[in-house]
Parts: sequence; C-alpha cells; structure tokens
Amino acid sequence: MSNDHTAARGLARETLAGAGETPPTRRGAPTARRGRGDRQVWLYVIPVSAVFLFVFVGPLIYTAWTALHETTYYQIGEFSGLNSFVKLFSDPDLRKSIGTTLVFSLGALVIALPAGLLSAIVLNDISRFKRTVRSLFLLTWLMSQATAGTIWVWFLNPNFGPATAITTSLGFGPTDVFTTPATALLAVTLITAWWSYPQAMLLFLGALQTVPEELRESLRVDGGGIWHGFVHITLPYLRNTIVSVVVVLLMLYVQMVTIILVTTRGGPLAATETLSMRVFNQTFNEFDLSGASATAILLFAVNIVLTLVAIRFRRKETL
Repeated sequence: MSNDHTAARGLARETLAGAGETPPTRRGAPTARRGRGDRQVWLYVIPVSAVFLFVFVGPLIYTAWTALHETTYYQIGEFSGLNSFVKLFSDPDLRKSIGTTLVFSLGALVIALPAGLLSAIVLNDISRFKRTVRSLFLLTWLMSQATAGTIWVWFLNPNFGPATAITTSLGFGPTDVFTTPATALLAVTLITAWWSYPQAMLLFLGALQTVPEELRESLRVDGGGIWHGFVHITLPYLRNTIVSVVVVLLMLYVQMVTIILVTTRGGPLAATETLSMRVFNQTFNEFDLSGASATAILLFAVNIVLTLVAIRFRRKETL
C-alpha cells in the first residue's frame, strides 16, 4: 500500500509539472497569519485615531474656523478672514498679557525646577519610610488646582486668614496680597510653583534611579564629595530629563487657568491676566468668541514652538 501511495504522489507531481503548475505548498500560511496580524493592528489604530481626531484635531479646526468668522455671543456669523488676528495683534493689552505670561511662567519655573530636583535627590537617598515620605511630598500635586487655589485664598485672607493672624501678631498688619498688582502676581506665581513642583520631582526621581550605582561608588573611592557627584554624575544623566521637565512645566504654566481664576480672576488691573486667562475672560466675560479663538491659536503656536525646541535639543544630545 505504501508503494502505491508513493507512486500516486509521483504521478501527481509529474502531471502538475507537465501542465506548468507547481504543487501546492504551505507558504500561504505565514501570509495568512500576517494578514490577520495586520487586521489586529488596525483594530488598535482605528480607535486611537478616532479619539485623536475627536479630542484634538476636531476642536483645533473648529477654533480656527471660529477665529475666521464674526461672532455674536456664541453664534458664528459671516466670514471675516483674518480680522480677529489683526485685532489681536493691534490690541495694546496683548503685550501686557504676553509679559505677564512670561513673568508668571518663568518665575514659577525658576522655583519649581530646583525644588523638584532637590526633592528628588532627597527622596532617592532615603532608605527608611521611603513610601511615606514620597506620599507626603506628593500631597500638593494630588489635590486639584481649584482646591490648591481655594486653600491659599483662605490662608491669605486679610480678614480671617491664618496668615493675617500671624502677621498681625508680629506687628506687620493683614496680608492683603491679592489687591495690589505686584503682590498678586507674586502670590499666584508662588502658589503655582508650590502646586506643580511634585510633577518635576517625579520625573527627576525616575531619572535618578537609572544612574548606575557603580559610578557613585567609584566616586566615593576616589574621594569625591557630594558636589562632585552632582556635577559630574547626576547632571549629565539628567540633562535630557531637565529639558523635558522645563518644556512640560512651561506648557503647563502657559495654559494655566484654574489657580489664577480661583485666586485673582486675572486682576487686579489685569496684573495676573496671562494669555490663557485672557482666553477665558474673552469667552465667558466679554463673549468675544472670535477673539478668544484667535488668542487660543496663538497659545497653540507657543506650545508648538516649545515642543520643537525640546525635540531639537534631544536630537542634538543623541547625535
């Protein structure tokens, strides 16, 4: 029986070869599996793309469309071209808003960046009660911006706040910091830095844990101190992380609304009206939807510039 089966297979091959055909093989199996794998990839890509279009691209197109039309309250009217952008850049208050945004963002960054780095170094060296101490450091960031702003408004209240009780007992009078332009901007900047520095701390802490312990041990053997270890080991390993933290925090501060809204609402005398707060006021106080959309496009351009700067820096570091 086996000889008959062998002869039959040989005859079939000869017949197919004579007809110019090749015997069937199993090469189609990998192709079929590859096709199924491609379909599975699309099952993941399509939902993500749909969410991206719905959450990002759609609102961006609608904002640009609104900026190119006249608006009455929240009703979109006739096409006006670039009139809203002309009004935006010819507005004398725009320069003040940009200056306030720069002072607010850079001021908060100067405080939050070293505070986050120092906190990360301290937490990285702690051996006992590490989780408890980390939780305490993260408490400020875990609360919402509205909660953080409300706490400080209560604490600095000139009538019944604890800060007023302390300063009055010391003979300095009430802490009326939100009524003068300079102190209001300073207070909002400090509150924002206090709320956001744990975010920088987490990013730095993750990067510190990638530093090889052998380098630190060799530094100790060579007699190097804490400062030498920080300059020659820690900083080189954190260079890319520092750039990422700077960009992340600046983008956060440029778009910050809630803390300013809760504490000062952009006042007094527009001293704390950043570009993002200007968008809020134009939308909900002045009902100028077209002007708010133009300002939002300007904010979007600022975020793009920050992102491109970070990408370019990281490319130089990897070359």
